[in-house]
Amino acid sequence: MASLTERYGNWALVAGAAEGLGEGFCKTMAANGFNIIMVDINAPAMDTLAETIRKNNHVETVSLHLDLAALDAAEQCMKAVADKGCRLMIYVAGWSRVARFTSLNTSQLDGFLSVNTRTLLHLVHGFSSRLIASQEKGGIILVSSLAGLIGPQFVATYAATKAFSIRLAEALSQELKVHGIDISVCCAGTVSTPTYWKSKPDLDKMKPQIMEPEPVASYALSRLGRQIQCIPGLTNRMQYFFLLNMIPRWLARRLVNDAMIKMYGSC
Repeated sequence: MASLTERYGNWALVAGAAEGLGEGFCKTMAANGFNIIMVDINAPAMDTLAETIRKNNHVETVSLHLDLAALDAAEQCMKAVADKGCRLMIYVAGWSRVARFTSLNTSQLDGFLSVNTRTLLHLVHGFSSRLIASQEKGGIILVSSLAGLIGPQFVATYAATKAFSIRLAEALSQELKVHGIDISVCCAGTVSTPTYWKSKPDLDKMKPQIMEPEPVASYALSRLGRQIQCIPGLTNRMQYFFLLNMIPRWLARRLVNDAMIKMYGSC
């Protein structure tokens, strides 16, 4: 972590900061000396978290009560970034629903596009453009999902938007590297978050490796500047090495889809 503050400064923006994995990033980074620009729609949870990390870690926080689906969300974030000279950004926010694709309404489909792709894309563009213009080094972490590597049923749109994050980081890595900007994408597996537990998985028949948010955040931060794509959790890395490299793609899809059936039935 000390090397991170030396390279990226002591301010970081966390989009989707109030709970779950975003909270894990905030706590992990604050414990290691980062001041945090926290962005989330859940103002009460975000303000409570901000107070906690200020008290426990003696760092500064800025709270932006903001809907990341809003058309001007990236613009509002960039104002805070410029004000603090922030050079590290973590985009954790993700719209997620476990449901059959055809059961989703257009508003829900737009939620996937707005939060998972449009605001993310605008913020990465604005953040990297600002760093290049000021000739400063910086870092970007995008939080994706194992679902972006093999798309499971019942999370089709989520998986597609998370695959977008993976390909964006991969494509931008060389472009941004020449300017001293590191970008990586964290393909998280199952993480113990409110969103995951609200999906009500049946863990009697199938129990994935469930990680706590802070170890996931710590691993993702440790890989920035070292790997473009990382998978937290040794079991997850072993499983997905097998799925992606050792068996045919059709069989990998079948195994992943069978796991979804075990956890969510016919949905």
